[in-house]
Amino acid sequence: MKDLNTVELPELRDGRLVVRPWRPDDAAAVAAMCDDEATSHWVPTPYPYTLADGEEWVGDAKRKWSEEHWANFAVTEAASDSLVGSISVRVDARLESGDIGYLVDYRWRRRGIAVGAVRLLAVWCLDVLDLGRVQIRCSPENEASRRAALACGFQYEGTLRAENIMRERRDDSMVFSLLPSDPRPGYAPAPS
Repeated sequence: MKDLNTVELPELRDGRLVVRPWRPDDAAAVAAMCDDEATSHWVPTPYPYTLADGEEWVGDAKRKWSEEHWANFAVTEAASDSLVGSISVRVDARLESGDIGYLVDYRWRRRGIAVGAVRLLAVWCLDVLDLGRVQIRCSPENEASRRAALACGFQYEGTLRAENIMRERRDDSMVFSLLPSDPRPGYAPAPS
């Protein structure tokens, strides 16, 4: 695994989406994106979500990477630079693995945003950070997240019962993983 203290957070592109570090001027767009009751059902964000919450989120991103190895990114549409989502990876250096989490602005759902962002971040985690494992955990009830994980080539490993506490309720977590030996997301395996 690469020495994380030497890694600057990149800008990742696929022609349609840009996954980039947060900027201070993103705070208002973050507040608008996260002030959604459906989002707060799946993601541990405050609801209602205020401009102060958005300012805190983007303002703390650099510290989270340098101190916690938690890389947080804005997901924008390449053509307009509009904020369409958020994606992150928490790296456990001891286990050489990362947990990917994401959310898509409610105005941009069902357009492949999560799939595109996960593909970009997963390839960076495996090929640049040289992690030995990347995983996604989601509620069994979160069909959109399950579909995104599978569409990116993550393998379903099982369900952790009552593993997560969200809004004072216990919830199961489905676990999906991608290993360095798996085909990269978005790429067809080489013919044998």
